[in-house]
Amino acid sequence: MKIAKLSLAALVALGAFTSMASATPLEEAIKDVDVSGMARYRYTYNSGKESGKKIHDGKHNFKIITNFKAAIDDNFFGVIGLRYNANDLSSKGNNGIGGETNVDKHFALHQAYLGYTVGNTTITAGKQVLGTYFTDDLIGTGVKIVNSDVEGLTLAALYADALENTAEVDGGLIPTANTKFYKTGNLYGVAAIGSYDPIGFQLWYASLDKVVDLIAVEFNTDIALNDDVAFSFVAQYVNSDADKKAKDTFKTTDGNFYATELGTSLFGADLSAGYIGWKAKNKGTTSFTLEDQGSLIDPGEQFADVADYTLIEGRGNFWFVTAGYTYDKFFVGADYVQGTIKEENKKRNVKESVARLGYDYSKKLKFTTWYSYLTDKEKGGEKDKNHRYRFEAKYSF
Repeated sequence: MKIAKLSLAALVALGAFTSMASATPLEEAIKDVDVSGMARYRYTYNSGKESGKKIHDGKHNFKIITNFKAAIDDNFFGVIGLRYNANDLSSKGNNGIGGETNVDKHFALHQAYLGYTVGNTTITAGKQVLGTYFTDDLIGTGVKIVNSDVEGLTLAALYADALENTAEVDGGLIPTANTKFYKTGNLYGVAAIGSYDPIGFQLWYASLDKVVDLIAVEFNTDIALNDDVAFSFVAQYVNSDADKKAKDTFKTTDGNFYATELGTSLFGADLSAGYIGWKAKNKGTTSFTLEDQGSLIDPGEQFADVADYTLIEGRGNFWFVTAGYTYDKFFVGADYVQGTIKEENKKRNVKESVARLGYDYSKKLKFTTWYSYLTDKEKGGEKDKNHRYRFEAKYSF
């Protein structure tokens, strides 16, 4: 999407700026600027019981991300990103607390970096989405290099000496490690990503100083017999090596993660089944990602609440199945996840069932909704349970 499609107010502001700065004609200043991002509305409602206490809470979430990419020269480009994210508490639930809306939130800087491309190599420096195997949308300030000189193979390296530590960060690792009494060090990472039809692979290494070293290997394949029948397979392995200082401070330990998923598409129906397992040494706590669930297989919707890959305990064994059917613009589906978590002094049985509906109004505007029911029962103890409902409307541009 070209920036020429922005609002009139934005164009006037840009026009004034360019006129004062260099008197460059507006149409010339904006012709090489692209805009991308998304606008999303979510409503989430929880109802259940945890540790014998009832839970009722509802939340509206409004999130907008807008990235402006401008060509500076033949080889240089710059990116500025803005982000708005606010939650409104719903009057329905919140354990008796009334509804509350946020009206004083504003856009904040999301990304700001300079890029340079020469041949098949791109170098970016500044505040940017790190985009690693072990993170989801984590922002870091540093340098990233990506090279694709070899056909079918992408090589990458990154260094960041500042990581985001806001409410945007999912998982318990970075907010915990960045408390006043414990500061993480720099983040280093390298990767090799290959795609040689029908086989693909990823090999990643990341080191977060004073916290953990991670090595991940993934193999995947997609085989399409015809337009209506296809098969896929994914296998993942992660080795976690906790830093000595983190072991002493947080009692973290080393661990191993392994997961597989087999899927098929048959005349509009999508089916999959898989297994997830992990083992933390001495049934302690370890990390397989740095933020959120990363690129690791993550079934269901509430599974991450009981199996946070950034700080996960004990030994886990889970299996899951999914089914879905797409007709024209409509989708209907279901997930089921079941397994056990063995911690130092207890064993938990976890089950989750999910029902899904989706409607693609267009390629850019999509509506989804799902209902999830999770139970988490400790052997010899009480059963925690949670009903979670979500509706989402998302426009991508």
